[in-house]
Amino acid sequence: MRSIICYLILFIYCNVYGQHQYSISGIISNQDNGPLNSGDILLMDKKDNTTIGYAIVNQGKFSFTNLEIGAYILSISCIGYEKKIEEILLNKNKSITITLQKSRVALDEVTIKGIKNNIKFTNGNIKVEIENSVFKSLPTTTAVLSKLPGIQISPNQESISIIGRGTPLLYLDNQKINFDQLKALAVDDIKDIEIIDNPSAKYEAEGRSLILITRKRDILDGYKVQLSETASFKRRFDNYAGLNSTFKKKQLELRANFNYNQIGFWEAVDSKLDIPDENIKSQISVNSIGPRPQFVMGSGVFYSLNKNDYISGQVNFRTQTDRFPILASTFLQQDLQEDFILTETKNDEERSFFSSNINLNKKITNTSNLFFGIQYSSYVRHLKSNIFNNLNQMGFVASQNRDQKYQIEALATRIDLEKEFDKNVKLEIGGSISHANALATSDFNFLRPISKRTSKYDYQEDIYASYAELSAKKNKYNFSLGIRSETNVVKGSFRKESNPLIDRKKTRLFPKVKFTIPIDSTKSLHLNYNTTISRPSFLNASSISTFISPFSEFSRNVNLKPTITTEISANIQLKKHSLYLNYYTEKDPIFYAVRYTPSENRTISSPQNFSEESGYQIRYTNTTTYKLWSTTNSLSVLNSKIKDDLAILNKVKPYLYYYSNNEFKLPHETTLGLNFWGFTKRYQGVFKRNAMFVLGASFTKIFFKDLTVAINVNDVFRNMNFIDVSTINSINTENIYYVNAQELSISIKYFFGKVKKTSFKNKDIDENINRLR
Repeated sequence: MRSIICYLILFIYCNVYGQHQYSISGIISNQDNGPLNSGDILLMDKKDNTTIGYAIVNQGKFSFTNLEIGAYILSISCIGYEKKIEEILLNKNKSITITLQKSRVALDEVTIKGIKNNIKFTNGNIKVEIENSVFKSLPTTTAVLSKLPGIQISPNQESISIIGRGTPLLYLDNQKINFDQLKALAVDDIKDIEIIDNPSAKYEAEGRSLILITRKRDILDGYKVQLSETASFKRRFDNYAGLNSTFKKKQLELRANFNYNQIGFWEAVDSKLDIPDENIKSQISVNSIGPRPQFVMGSGVFYSLNKNDYISGQVNFRTQTDRFPILASTFLQQDLQEDFILTETKNDEERSFFSSNINLNKKITNTSNLFFGIQYSSYVRHLKSNIFNNLNQMGFVASQNRDQKYQIEALATRIDLEKEFDKNVKLEIGGSISHANALATSDFNFLRPISKRTSKYDYQEDIYASYAELSAKKNKYNFSLGIRSETNVVKGSFRKESNPLIDRKKTRLFPKVKFTIPIDSTKSLHLNYNTTISRPSFLNASSISTFISPFSEFSRNVNLKPTITTEISANIQLKKHSLYLNYYTEKDPIFYAVRYTPSENRTISSPQNFSEESGYQIRYTNTTTYKLWSTTNSLSVLNSKIKDDLAILNKVKPYLYYYSNNEFKLPHETTLGLNFWGFTKRYQGVFKRNAMFVLGASFTKIFFKDLTVAINVNDVFRNMNFIDVSTINSINTENIYYVNAQELSISIKYFFGKVKKTSFKNKDIDENINRLR
């Protein structure tokens, strides 16, 4: 392995040679020599007509930078003017003036076609264009993300992670959102998605990566309405119906969306437990099937005070009702006694999420800008359960009834100030305050024998944060130095207890350092150092539990501590090739573990803080375009060592993660897609995990410009099952999580209306909103 890495680095080093970098800039004017206010320019390589750049005409001006010597083609399109093609031989910085002729035919719209890859790798970051790719045909935003390099959606569709980097921050147009808001976003509103490693101090200390989603900005004054319908065939049938609309007139812009999803969810787990010290063995199979109707609504308003200043507001609401039984089959062997237990838990659950915010942006001077915002959020989850057990085929008997409710409210404000001292130096400072107050109530009625247990757990958390970051460029070298301070105050207590269970106050500093060393226009070296924190979700830090069987239960953990990560990384960019290397250590990482309580003869599975995790990642990525085919490929070597004092540390071995996405642009607005990814077996110290290969395909066809029909197939071979093997707390466990991922979906989307360029901007203020789930 060492020799391979050394040869690879040596190969890249030997191919890094100096090249000059130039720019193309200019003015687009009409026949009267007046500048055109808007337009689109594509920059293409003359050799193969591949698109390598895109620029917007702004008050007649445009520019392309960091270009090599060579022959290029400019394709200029402005509404009301004839399209023009300009060939340029670039061997120095060039400034040109291009005059367009008025079109003899009134054009409703201009479409520019070019062959390009929709996935790009820059500075170790990944940027994916959605609006002109096969990803646009997928029914939901989570389905899109699950197809992107390195991104994993949890089996229950309730959380997101990035391979080797944990849970990312989620931003929409530079506004923080949570996973519920992400699921409410319409795919057709997305322009592109960027996966950013080591985000700056401005994005707070939570998370080692950032997923930045950018909405489309190319619509015109008027209105636009999108109707969508998707039928998804999995183990159960899912249906997604949506309406999204935008209205804009002069300085005012309004947005609204309404979605109704009828989801037939399916979840299953097989678990084997062996407790040698107690001479206990068990095998449990759990299955849950039921309907999940969802309503998702949102609205937003944006008002432009002038060119730079605006005020905006947004409201999001999501609610769902779950009525589902949990069926568990348990074989339990204790010493010489063997029992077979069937358990049926009838659940009735309601969830609702609400969020609203108001933003104000003010440009103070030509070189400084101020942003202020305030946000309120709430989340309610109410679960009622009736539990029945059937011991050794003696018939079902009512065991207990449970009524559990979890509710949280959060209020947050933030302020950001940017100051540019000149073109090469910028200072960013800011601060935020957030307050969260949660209550978890549990009411358990035991029927055999009759008894009752109630509890109320109060949780309060305050975060006071401030940051400063200096970015500068000198002699073509870029660097940024940032520091973020966060004071976290946490209190948690059961109302019947006189002393609090949790009473913590901690101030932490999170430094971030970035250096960029350009070699030429296509080659660069990037170095990063940062410290981050990952706090448990508010729900995980509560007392809510789920009954599985008389021998097994799932519970939250009120004693969870945050995870602190320190990381160094480097990225070498060589044209369309990228090599990324990082090393990290984590203190108090969170994983699920099982413990046994002899007094209750019961095992409880819950999230726990482990001692430490450390590891490295070596990732090679490249993109290629040839005629009608474009492909993106990624291959990673990962090594992670998870250890804990109460767990057996097994062998640690590097494993591979591979990813490939392919698109074939065919005539008549037809696109074929093929996507696959997978792992080799993972040996991560405490955990041993299975290998996996997942294959998907898609077909997309556009009719009459406004009607899109798509067919998507996912997990063709039904391989997306996760297996964990470990020994923790002297308990040998083997869990298999079956994911309902094999899918055939048919999607129809229709657009009507016409609108002008949008200005909509809005930011989520609460930096911990993703923890409200």
